[in-house]
Amino acid sequence: MAKKNLIVQGIRPDEKFSSGFSTHVDWEPRTNIVACKTVLIIEMELPGVVRDDISIMLENERELVIRGTKPKPVINEPQVAYYMFEREFGQFYKRIDIDFPLDIERIDSEIQNGVLTVRIPRKPRKKVSISVE
Repeated sequence: MAKKNLIVQGIRPDEKFSSGFSTHVDWEPRTNIVACKTVLIIEMELPGVVRDDISIMLENERELVIRGTKPKPVINEPQVAYYMFEREFGQFYKRIDIDFPLDIERIDSEIQNGVLTVRIPRKPRKKVSISVE
């Protein structure tokens, strides 16, 4: 794979980002969803986000909603010029629809090394016997 060279010489700060920032207002973190036989595992990349800035809700027992805020980076240097600004910040939001029964009493989550992991145990489907008359 060829290396990507970043050339910043000769670029005035106001040529690229007039406001000094280039990012989305609302963004969706990169997410893995893994369905196992007994559990649904959701992994979400959230580097720089602290636990208190994350909200996880299960709506209608089928829609997992993860939202939060990643703080804007602060550079404590005079006359800062951003030549490249790819890291997202601000509010994020992700809705995941789940189409099988969940054991909502045993959902757990943790954030470690910038990765949020949500584990949702599956609930066995009920089998109903219907008599024919």
